[in-house]
Amino acid sequence: MSVLRMDEEETIEAYAVTDSNIVNRLTSFLGIPFIIVFGWLNNKYVSVFSVEHNDHRLVVLYSGICPVIKNDRLRITGKMSHGGKIGVYGMIMTAYNIENLDTGDIYEKI
Repeated sequence: MSVLRMDEEETIEAYAVTDSNIVNRLTSFLGIPFIIVFGWLNNKYVSVFSVEHNDHRLVVLYSGICPVIKNDRLRITGKMSHGGKIGVYGMIMTAYNIENLDTGDIYEKI
């Protein structure tokens, strides 16, 4: 059984336990108040799903659109961190590269 290390890039192979949840997250707002506010919003997509890794579940965050279906076999590269900042008990992985070994799709953060 391997030990999860923080702040190091790791590559794991795991099966998806849940479908991915793709969320549109607001990143910034720029506006000019002139009787009413004129402006625009900047946003980005974040994909969240769980995988089975070393006999426990691991939450994976990917900054972008990454459609994953339950039971997909994945190869994920990213960094481990504690999930306390986002309300997750245990470890999370912030992914940079996700390869779906069942479909051959590759999602990579540039």
